[in-house]
Amino acid sequence: MPPRPKKRRDPLSETQIFQLRIDVADARPPIWRRLEIRSDVNLWTLHRVIQGAFGWEDAHLYRFSLGDPFGWDSELFLCEFDVADGGDGTPVDNVRLDETLQEIDDQLEYLYDYGDSWHLKIRLEKVRRALPDDPTVVCTNGRRAAPPEDSGGISDAEYLAEFFKDPAFFDLEATNELIGSWLETPPGFAPAGSNPALAESAEAEHAQLLRFPQFRAMLDHCYDPQARHQITSRLQKLEAADDQDIRPDEAARLESLSAVQLFLDQVGTGVKLTSAGYLPPKIAYRIGQELGLWGFQLSTGGESKMLQVMDFRAALQHVGLVRTYKGDLVLTKAGKDGLEVPPLLWNHIARRLLPRETASRNFAHDAALLALLFAATSDGALDLDMVANVMTASGWRVNDESVEKHDVVFQGSWQTVLLWYIAPKDERLWFKSTVSPAAAEIARAALLGMKPASRVQ
Repeated sequence: MPPRPKKRRDPLSETQIFQLRIDVADARPPIWRRLEIRSDVNLWTLHRVIQGAFGWEDAHLYRFSLGDPFGWDSELFLCEFDVADGGDGTPVDNVRLDETLQEIDDQLEYLYDYGDSWHLKIRLEKVRRALPDDPTVVCTNGRRAAPPEDSGGISDAEYLAEFFKDPAFFDLEATNELIGSWLETPPGFAPAGSNPALAESAEAEHAQLLRFPQFRAMLDHCYDPQARHQITSRLQKLEAADDQDIRPDEAARLESLSAVQLFLDQVGTGVKLTSAGYLPPKIAYRIGQELGLWGFQLSTGGESKMLQVMDFRAALQHVGLVRTYKGDLVLTKAGKDGLEVPPLLWNHIARRLLPRETASRNFAHDAALLALLFAATSDGALDLDMVANVMTASGWRVNDESVEKHDVVFQGSWQTVLLWYIAPKDERLWFKSTVSPAAAEIARAALLGMKPASRVQ
């Protein structure tokens, strides 16, 4: 790959006042701000001014560029997190504005929030010599309300009407006050009354997505602050758990796997399924007993009468311990090895619980990740209603309706079924709101086995 071109110029010999027009790319109707700003500010300062001008919170990654923000023929100017991540570009605080813009109609690109991808085009409209009493920056005009933070990257009027009573509203005085709130006493810039916790939160989320990259698409589509907090706070807790010895002892592990082991033992060298593809009634009944079914839940009529047994078998097939072959249910190699050496069974399940990374978002993938995350970090609780709420907040719907907890299980997470039954026999319960210490541990092991990203894309 050839090196990126160098498009920066030498800074101007005298400080000028630049009149800039900043447009949200592809917004219909147009959304823009006009600024007068000193030419000698750096791009970090310009970033803060833009945050104030558009009412954002500096909670995401950003970059400037001469050319397309992701083009290989562009020169990039990167935020500190992209620089720390090995990005190919110059830190924004090392670049002056007048190294990027000098002549009328020169254009600088700005990209904020790589999930929502707010793409702003910054055009130089006018240049004049700076006077001693000129402020560092002032907003002189603008049109329309800016799209709010984490609103999904859509800027048409109909969509913005969901957030504002009047998407056409623009308050020049309020905008300048907001820009001023990001200013420190001259000559430097910083958010006055800044929120260090917000910056720390953004940095922590960035680090979390490096460690657990399969959660990136979910977070990129999750615009509800409380739902995002459910994910990020649990990822933080998961990382902390990696440094702690919270494992149940070996005997507790083996007891928690007794339902799995009994199923494998019943299959043995192979079981002939019924013509409809079900387990023989006697075996299904025995497994139902081991799963903790009783009374009307148990049936001598076979597997088709016991949903719990059907789903448990399906989960064991998904995790790669049993498979069907010419009308029989047989053990896989992992199933045979695990039956003979129980610790191998535990390790195999821990590896296979984690869903495979997908090229595009997938309901089952997200449901499985959240079920594992909640099981791993809830101190024994498994709030499937909250899992469903987070799924809804991250954009998922089932038949145009909000996600419900049964959707999480039956349309997504077979992992949940397995976690319910990785428990001592007297704690096994269908659709329960708790998980055993062993189930929590195996969920943690699955998530901690996720391959870290080399960098956030």
